[in-house]
Amino acid sequence: MKAALQAMELFRGLSDIAGESVCLDILGGVYNFLGDYNKRLDCNLNCLSLREKAKDIPAQLSTTNNIGDTYLSMGDYSNALRYFKLCLTFPNLDDHIQAIVYYNIGEVYYNLKEYDSAQENIDKGLEFGKACGYWQILIAAYLMQAKMLILQDKNEAALAPLDLAQEIALEKGNKEEEYTLYRSYADVYGNLNQFEKAYSYLNKYNRLKEELLNDNNAQKLKKIEFEFQFKSIKNEAKETKEKNKLLTRAFNQIEIQRNEIELKNSSITDSIRYAKRIQNAILPSSEKIENILEKAFVFYQPKDIVSGDFYWIDKVGDEVIFSVIDCTGHGVPGAFVSLIAYNALNKVILEKQITAPAQILSEIDQIIINSFTNSGTNVRDGMDMGICTWNTKTNELQFSGAYHSLFINKGKGIEEIKGNRESIGNSLYETKSEFINYNVAIYPKMTIYLSSDGFPDQFGGEKGKKLKWKGFKSLLERISPSPIDAQLPLLRSFLTTWQGDLEQLDDICVVGVKF
Repeated sequence: MKAALQAMELFRGLSDIAGESVCLDILGGVYNFLGDYNKRLDCNLNCLSLREKAKDIPAQLSTTNNIGDTYLSMGDYSNALRYFKLCLTFPNLDDHIQAIVYYNIGEVYYNLKEYDSAQENIDKGLEFGKACGYWQILIAAYLMQAKMLILQDKNEAALAPLDLAQEIALEKGNKEEEYTLYRSYADVYGNLNQFEKAYSYLNKYNRLKEELLNDNNAQKLKKIEFEFQFKSIKNEAKETKEKNKLLTRAFNQIEIQRNEIELKNSSITDSIRYAKRIQNAILPSSEKIENILEKAFVFYQPKDIVSGDFYWIDKVGDEVIFSVIDCTGHGVPGAFVSLIAYNALNKVILEKQITAPAQILSEIDQIIINSFTNSGTNVRDGMDMGICTWNTKTNELQFSGAYHSLFINKGKGIEEIKGNRESIGNSLYETKSEFINYNVAIYPKMTIYLSSDGFPDQFGGEKGKKLKWKGFKSLLERISPSPIDAQLPLLRSFLTTWQGDLEQLDDICVVGVKF
C-alpha cells in the first residue's frame, strides 16, 4: 500500500493520469480485501474520472464494473445495477466481459429477490461463459441457479446445476469452489430428508474447511505490504545519487507489483467472497423474520467481509426460538466457527426438537466441545450466545445465556437478566455449572433485546472511549419507546455518529422484539 501511495504521488508530479489511475485501481483492490468499501468506492470513482480524461475505454469498463461490485458489497443494489448495466453500453465487449457483467446483474437481482430477472441474466452469463471457457463464472452461475431452486423448494431440481458445477470444480482442482458446493449439497439433501447424504456432504465440507482454515489470507496481505515498504525504503536510500534511475526503477517496480497484487488479491478476495455467500445463506431471510416475529428488527454489521457474529430465528410448533451468537474472533476464523454453531443449533432445535433455552445451550456446548476435541488440537475457542423461546400460545418467554444478557424494557427503564458467566465450548475450568433457565413475564408493549459485545465495545464519542454496556443500556432505554421499525435506523445513526472516523472494532449483532 505504501509503495502504491508513493507511486501515485510520483505520477501526479509528472501529470501522468494513466499511471495515477493504475495506483488508485491497486488501492481499491486492497481496500476491498480489508472490507473498507467506502474507501474502495472513493478510489474507484477517482480512478474512473482519470480514465475518462485519458480516454482509455477498456480501463473505464474495468473500473465501471469495479464500482458496481463495490456498491453490491455495500448492499446498494440500485447503484450496483446502474453501473453494471452501464458496462453493457461499452463498445466491442468480448465474451469474457459479458459473462462477468451478466452474472453480476443476475446476482443483484438475486439479492433483490427478483428471481425471474436473476435467472434471465444468470443464463446469459452462462452462455458467454461457455463461449469463452470462463469456468469460474460457470460454477458461480450454476450455484446461483441451485440456490434459487432451493428457495423455491425445488430441491431435486437444484441437484442438476450443482452436479454441473461440481464436475467443473473437480476437473480444475479448486478446493474453494468445492467447499461452497458441498454446503449447498448438504442443504438440498437436508431439505429432502435424506440425512445420510446431507451429513456425508457436511463432512466433506468440514474437512475442506480445516484445510482452508490454515490458509491465513491476512498474513499474505501483510507480507505483500512489507515487500512494498522494504523495496520503497531501499529506493529512497539511493534517491540522492540516482534520481533518474530511481524514477525508471520505480515505474518498473510498480508494474511488477501491480500485476502481483492483482493476482493475489483476486484469489484472496474470491475465496472470501465465496465464504460470504456461504455465511449469508445461513442467515434467516427478512421474509422469514417477518413471518415468525412480526414486530422485530435485526442490526447486523460484520467488521470484515465475513463475520463471527450471526443470528438464528426459527419456529418449532407454537414456540419461536431466536438467538444472537458471538463466535470467538471475527473475519474468516470467526466465520468458520459460526458455521459449526449454525449446524449445532439446527441439530438441537430442529432435529431433536429441544426448545428449553438452558437445555439448548447445554446440548450445543457438548457438540462444540466434541467438534474441537475430534480435531486433535486443544482449542479454547467457542462462542457466547443468548437465546429466547417464546410460546405464542401461552405467551410465555424463557431465556438462557452464555456470557450474554437479556435486556427488557417494560416502560420503566432497562432491566438486565444476566446469563451464566461462562462460554460455550472448551473451558479453562475443570467443571462448568449448569445453564440457568429464566422465565420472563410478558407485558403489553414490552421490548426485549439480545446483543453481542460488538456494539458496547465500539470506541467513539468525543474522547474515543468504549461505549460499554452502561452506555448501550442507556441507548436502548432511549430508543425502546419508538416503534420497532424505527429502532434499527436509530441504532445505525447513533453508531455512525459515535464511531466517527474510528475503525469498527468487532462484529455487531443486535436483535430487538416488541410484544
